[in-house]
Amino acid sequence: MKYIIVSRQVNKAMLIKNDFYYPAMLRLQGKRCVIVGGGAVAARKLLSLCAAQACVTVVAPKFSSELQKRAQLYNCKLVRAAYDPQYLDGAFIVVAATDSAAVNRQITADAPCLCNNITEPELSNFIVPSSFRQRNIAVALATGGVPAFTHLLKKLLQRAVTPELADFNEFLRQQRAAARQIPSTPAQRTAFWRQTLDDEILNLLTAGQAAQAKEKIIDAINGFRTQSQNGAR
Repeated sequence: MKYIIVSRQVNKAMLIKNDFYYPAMLRLQGKRCVIVGGGAVAARKLLSLCAAQACVTVVAPKFSSELQKRAQLYNCKLVRAAYDPQYLDGAFIVVAATDSAAVNRQITADAPCLCNNITEPELSNFIVPSSFRQRNIAVALATGGVPAFTHLLKKLLQRAVTPELADFNEFLRQQRAAARQIPSTPAQRTAFWRQTLDDEILNLLTAGQAAQAKEKIIDAINGFRTQSQNGAR
């Protein structure tokens, strides 16, 4: 299956409108991902894919020293060759990262999967948004083509998503497991959490009163357990 590349002018307009309407978190562990290109951008892309535990192959006539170091660190496969469509076979993600816009266009047209074009992002069928992590909290951000404002918003969100929030998130994961042991239906548990995790909890967290927020969660779960037991009688 081949993707049809629409005119560059039309796609640029779509990109400005932030036409990527389907945000997703991808599980890449063990997935075959191919980067075509051996320079600095390819090295950055390799690092992020390897961090997601993807199985990465890099294709290029030559590789930067930084890329070779990272490839060795993560046991990636390096193919020293010019681009050929055969290298895309079986790929889950393809990154067109050569220094030639024409070659990257061809890669994008050949890719039978998710493809990110670094020279002409408007031709991609996915982009990699700006993102950051605070332990198990992952935040991704896209503004539709205004990198400076994206960077500014990222700084704002990084200040908001504190280590204390990450700690509370871990606490909630544990309490969710405990709540699942209470005899109840999935719909009842969903309703419970939506009622319990309200603005009051958020206000306590932002005020630095995480201990009180945790107490309220534990009290709510105990109440949910009692309600379940009474309903079973």
